[in-house]
Amino acid sequence: MPKVSVIIPTYNRAHKINKAVQGVLGQTFQDFEVIVVDDGSTDNTEQLVRKMRAGDNRIRYVKLTRNVGAASARNAGIRSAQSGYIAFQDSDDEWMPEKLEKQMKVFENAPPDTGVVYTGFWRVENSKRTYIPYPWVTRKEGAIHEELLKGNFITTQAALVKKECFDKAGMFDDSLPRLQDWELWLRISK
Repeated sequence: MPKVSVIIPTYNRAHKINKAVQGVLGQTFQDFEVIVVDDGSTDNTEQLVRKMRAGDNRIRYVKLTRNVGAASARNAGIRSAQSGYIAFQDSDDEWMPEKLEKQMKVFENAPPDTGVVYTGFWRVENSKRTYIPYPWVTRKEGAIHEELLKGNFITTQAALVKKECFDKAGMFDDSLPRLQDWELWLRISK
């Protein structure tokens, strides 16, 4: 079994899915599976992912019959995951090559009750690059529930989560119209 399951929900992003998957496959940490959850796409996403899968058996494809939204697609990926750690990538995002390696090293050296390791990230809009969190945000670790009540500082794509956290706290609440990630981090942190 792979150590990490990387879940990529996608909807009609055939023009971007290859870059997202290749960014995961290019990680320096290689003990993972990639689960592409097709959220009812009507473009040629399925054909492209199946072609990629033919070249790398770590890629799995889950097809939802209708578009249900990213939270439900991520939950389908969590249910399908075979690993003890879950990471999320969006179909229009890219990771730095050492992301998983660095996060797994943190887990190896962290107390056993650590459930989530998260990073900062670069937001790229047109040619403008902004590092998040902003410089005035202080580093947060350990019991962060009280800090999370003040605002969300964890983006889904930057988190690596022990699968057991979903067993204990539940998955993404797909009844919420937005901020499902923040609500999930609040439950996990509690």
